[in-house]
Amino acid sequence: MRFILLLITAVSFAADPSIGKKLTFSDDFNGEKIDETKWNLPANGETAFIVKGGKDKVLRISLRKAEDMIQWNGLTTSGKFEQAYGYFEASIRMPAYKGHTAIFRLSPADEKAAPNVLLLFEGLGADKIMPWARKVDDSGQRDFRAEGDKFLKPGEAAKKFNTYGILWTEKAFTWFINGKKVHQVDKHDVAKPMRIQLAHRVSEFERPNLNLKQLPDDVDIDWVKVWK
Repeated sequence: MRFILLLITAVSFAADPSIGKKLTFSDDFNGEKIDETKWNLPANGETAFIVKGGKDKVLRISLRKAEDMIQWNGLTTSGKFEQAYGYFEASIRMPAYKGHTAIFRLSPADEKAAPNVLLLFEGLGADKIMPWARKVDDSGQRDFRAEGDKFLKPGEAAKKFNTYGILWTEKAFTWFINGKKVHQVDKHDVAKPMRIQLAHRVSEFERPNLNLKQLPDDVDIDWVKVWK
């Protein structure tokens, strides 16, 4: 019986992609403001800020309001932290409603230089979570999306923080939600260091579903960590 328990424990620990790796980047957003040694702020800094989120502080990304429309807003580690390979993870509370999207994204510094790969988690509201990748090369672009988009219980993505992780190895890209594997793409011949982007977006195809009466419906991030 003891042997069985030890075996179960070992399997449980082996499933954690961060085990055996060294922490190379972290931010728990518990300061008084965003740490600009780690993040590049949006042009309008008032739409990404630190707020009290229960016992701890969190990063809140609101939609950026321009004179003519509501559009993209976010932070990036470009020029401050980039890494090839490893495990990238964030604790995020996603939006509840359709019409806008939360984004946890890994991308090379120069996205126009092919070949490259973009790795994403998107929270589309209405309980929809989309883990996917986009490869861009000389022949064009190709998307690799997961089968289905309902990985959590109804309401869970917006009511609580969940962990969203992307493991990048020499063999594959693998997406995890709360430690459970939800998507995998065999690695392509691309090894450019990736930066982290946290964003809140309204795209043109989403705009017809955006209900202003349901705002604010912000994106909250409790922490971000990276291991290698």
